[in-house]
Amino acid sequence: MPLTKKEILFCILNGFLIGIANLIPGVSGGTFALILGLYDRLITAITSLNIETIKVSFSLLIGFWKEEVRSSFALEMKRIDFWFLVFLGIGLLLSVISGAKVIQYLLQNHPEATLALFIGLIIPSLVVPYKLIEKHSIVVWLCLLPGILLTIVPSFFMGENTGSENPVFAFATGVVAISAMILPGISGSYIMLVLGEYQIVIGKLSTILEPSSILFLAAFGIGCLIGLLIFTHIVKWLFVKYKSHTMTFLLGLILGSFFILWPFKDYANGQAVVGRSGEVKRDIQIATAKNILPKDFSEAQIPLAALVFGLVLGMGLNRLESLQEKK
Repeated sequence: MPLTKKEILFCILNGFLIGIANLIPGVSGGTFALILGLYDRLITAITSLNIETIKVSFSLLIGFWKEEVRSSFALEMKRIDFWFLVFLGIGLLLSVISGAKVIQYLLQNHPEATLALFIGLIIPSLVVPYKLIEKHSIVVWLCLLPGILLTIVPSFFMGENTGSENPVFAFATGVVAISAMILPGISGSYIMLVLGEYQIVIGKLSTILEPSSILFLAAFGIGCLIGLLIFTHIVKWLFVKYKSHTMTFLLGLILGSFFILWPFKDYANGQAVVGRSGEVKRDIQIATAKNILPKDFSEAQIPLAALVFGLVLGMGLNRLESLQEKK
């Protein structure tokens, strides 16, 4: 096995956390991948996938009894960091199976405490991307500003566009949405909401067997695939050429996400976007609700306690990751 048992457990744990992060408004899987120190490795693994990977995999299917074919496949899997992706994926799957309903319940019934908990989890972990900033200059630190703005500004335009059912627009939406998902602090679903496509995609999924829906969703899916392949290569190139600038920009994205995670909101006036089964999407409702101040200290007590608990968990998580690195 290419990974040790401890490495496998950490991969699954990290995948679980990344999956849970996707369920929280203002937090993306990229956010936790970055603060867990996995972002660079994940981007490298994704960009390693190419035509050779497909050829070697196909060769194994039709000639698995040949030793040289199996050997070539094993080398290719090592090159693309296959087992890292597999066990990270298992963690993601577990988060969807076991964590989705819990998070949705907490967002529905205890949104203030839930958002405060995640702020607390993220704050201590900011040290991870900070350590990866190799150069410290005014130009580098100015890269924080566009990162912060890119996270905050879209929240002011959610729901203003009506979108389009044109497959060309669906393709473009897929490219943009998947690119946003890769970046920490930005949710692809919120970008789709800004473009006016979120509810259209939900509607097409509910009528998936109709020809118009098949065409629309196929265009959207192809856009996501192409966006993933292109944008991950862009991010990798930026890491190589401008690592400090890029890391500072990504840090800005995470700092900007605190605006969405602010626990005190006018929740009742958030956008009521309906999901496939007729339920109101609570994460969208929270993300589009206006930030307000707590009425008094008693209203802030539980979120404050959740924030402190999150800080403790975040520091503990950092400690576990540092011990793993030493081993």
